[in-house]
Amino acid sequence: MKQDTRANIGRTTRIVGRLTGDGDLLVEGRVEGELSLKGHVTVADGGVVAAPLSAGDVTVEGLVDGDVSSRGAVILRASGAIRGAITAARVAVDEGARFTGRIEMDVELPPELGGNESTRAPERAGRKRG
Repeated sequence: MKQDTRANIGRTTRIVGRLTGDGDLLVEGRVEGELSLKGHVTVADGGVVAAPLSAGDVTVEGLVDGDVSSRGAVILRASGAIRGAITAARVAVDEGARFTGRIEMDVELPPELGGNESTRAPERAGRKRG
Protein backbone atom coordinates (compact mmCIF):
# COMPACT_ATOMS: atom_id res chain seq x y z
CA MET A 1 0.00 0.00 0.00
CA LYS A 2 1.38 3.40 -1.01
CA GLN A 3 1.68 5.89 1.84
CA ASP A 4 0.31 9.42 1.28
CA THR A 5 3.20 11.88 1.51
CA ARG A 6 1.17 15.06 1.05
CA ALA A 7 1.17 17.57 3.89
CA ASN A 8 -1.21 20.48 4.34
CA ILE A 9 -0.70 23.91 5.88
CA GLY A 10 -4.23 25.00 6.77
CA ARG A 11 -5.77 28.43 6.22
CA THR A 12 -5.31 29.47 9.84
CA THR A 13 -1.70 28.26 10.09
CA ARG A 14 1.39 30.47 9.80
CA ILE A 15 4.85 28.91 9.62
CA VAL A 16 8.00 31.00 10.07
CA GLY A 17 11.35 29.38 9.33
CA ARG A 18 12.80 26.77 7.01
CA LEU A 19 10.53 24.00 5.75
CA THR A 20 12.05 21.01 3.91
CA GLY A 21 10.86 17.57 2.91
CA ASP A 22 10.47 14.85 0.30
CA GLY A 23 6.70 14.77 -0.21
CA ASP A 24 4.04 17.04 -1.64
CA LEU A 25 2.66 20.12 0.11
CA LEU A 26 -0.56 22.13 -0.09
CA VAL A 27 -0.22 25.65 1.32
CA GLU A 28 -3.55 27.18 2.26
CA GLY A 29 -2.10 29.34 5.06
CA ARG A 30 1.11 31.38 5.20
CA VAL A 31 4.79 30.34 5.01
CA GLU A 32 7.58 32.84 5.73
CA GLY A 33 11.26 31.90 5.51
CA GLU A 34 12.37 29.20 3.08
CA LEU A 35 10.46 26.35 1.46
CA SER A 36 12.31 23.45 -0.20
CA LEU A 37 10.56 20.21 -1.14
CA LYS A 38 11.30 17.42 -3.59
CA GLY A 39 7.64 16.86 -4.43
CA HIS A 40 4.84 19.05 -5.77
CA VAL A 41 4.01 22.30 -3.96
CA THR A 42 0.59 23.86 -4.49
CA VAL A 43 -0.07 27.34 -3.13
CA ALA A 44 -3.87 27.40 -2.93
CA ASP A 45 -6.06 30.43 -3.62
CA GLY A 46 -5.69 32.48 -0.43
CA GLY A 47 -2.38 30.82 0.46
CA VAL A 48 0.80 32.92 0.78
CA VAL A 49 4.45 31.94 0.51
CA ALA A 50 6.67 34.88 1.45
CA ALA A 51 9.90 33.00 0.88
CA PRO A 52 12.13 31.44 -1.77
CA LEU A 53 10.34 28.30 -2.98
CA SER A 54 12.10 25.27 -4.48
CA ALA A 55 10.27 22.09 -5.49
CA GLY A 56 9.92 19.34 -8.07
CA ASP A 57 6.81 21.02 -9.51
CA VAL A 58 4.95 24.15 -8.40
CA THR A 59 1.35 25.29 -8.91
CA VAL A 60 0.46 28.80 -7.75
CA GLU A 61 -3.17 29.78 -7.23
CA GLY A 62 -2.39 32.17 -4.35
CA LEU A 63 0.62 34.46 -3.80
CA VAL A 64 4.34 33.73 -3.87
CA ASP A 65 6.54 36.67 -2.88
CA GLY A 66 10.00 35.26 -3.61
CA ASP A 67 11.98 33.37 -6.21
CA VAL A 68 10.52 30.07 -7.48
CA SER A 69 12.76 27.22 -8.63
CA SER A 70 11.47 23.95 -10.07
CA ARG A 71 13.10 20.88 -11.59
CA GLY A 72 9.85 20.35 -13.51
CA ALA A 73 7.04 22.80 -14.18
CA VAL A 74 5.82 26.04 -12.65
CA ILE A 75 2.13 26.66 -13.33
CA LEU A 76 0.73 30.10 -12.50
CA ARG A 77 -3.07 29.96 -12.42
CA ALA A 78 -5.39 32.90 -13.20
CA SER A 79 -5.99 33.56 -9.48
CA GLY A 80 -2.26 33.45 -8.69
CA ALA A 81 0.57 35.92 -8.41
CA ILE A 82 4.36 35.59 -8.30
CA ARG A 83 6.74 38.41 -7.42
CA GLY A 84 10.22 37.08 -8.10
CA ALA A 85 12.34 35.11 -10.55
CA ILE A 86 11.13 31.79 -11.94
CA THR A 87 13.68 29.13 -12.90
CA ALA A 88 12.14 25.97 -14.34
CA ALA A 89 12.21 23.46 -17.16
CA ARG A 90 8.62 24.44 -18.12
CA VAL A 91 6.46 27.46 -17.27
CA ALA A 92 2.74 27.97 -17.90
CA VAL A 93 0.96 31.25 -17.12
CA ASP A 94 -2.83 31.37 -17.30
CA GLU A 95 -4.55 34.47 -18.64
CA GLY A 96 -5.27 36.85 -15.79
CA ALA A 97 -2.37 35.69 -13.60
CA ARG A 98 -0.08 38.35 -12.16
CA PHE A 99 3.68 38.07 -12.52
CA THR A 100 6.49 40.52 -11.82
CA GLY A 101 10.03 39.25 -12.30
CA ARG A 102 11.94 37.21 -14.83
CA ILE A 103 11.76 33.69 -16.21
CA GLU A 104 14.79 31.51 -16.93
CA MET A 105 14.37 28.26 -18.83
CA ASP A 106 16.54 25.82 -20.73
CA VAL A 107 15.24 25.32 -24.24
CA GLU A 108 16.49 23.17 -27.07
CA LEU A 109 17.14 25.15 -30.23
CA PRO A 110 16.05 23.62 -33.53
CA PRO A 111 18.84 22.80 -36.01
CA GLU A 112 17.91 25.74 -38.26
CA LEU A 113 18.79 28.07 -35.37
CA GLY A 114 22.15 26.45 -34.76
CA GLY A 115 21.09 23.94 -32.15
CA ASN A 116 21.63 20.21 -31.94
CA GLU A 117 20.78 17.51 -29.43
CA SER A 118 23.50 18.64 -27.03
CA THR A 119 23.05 22.40 -27.44
CA ARG A 120 20.94 24.16 -24.84
CA ALA A 121 20.64 27.90 -24.45
CA PRO A 122 19.04 29.97 -21.69
CA GLU A 123 15.96 31.92 -22.69
CA ARG A 124 14.95 34.94 -20.70
CA ALA A 125 11.56 36.58 -20.70
CA GLY A 126 10.77 40.13 -19.70
CA ARG A 127 8.23 41.36 -17.22
CA LYS A 128 4.54 40.74 -17.40
CA ARG A 129 2.38 42.97 -15.28
CA GLY A 130 -1.24 42.43 -14.65
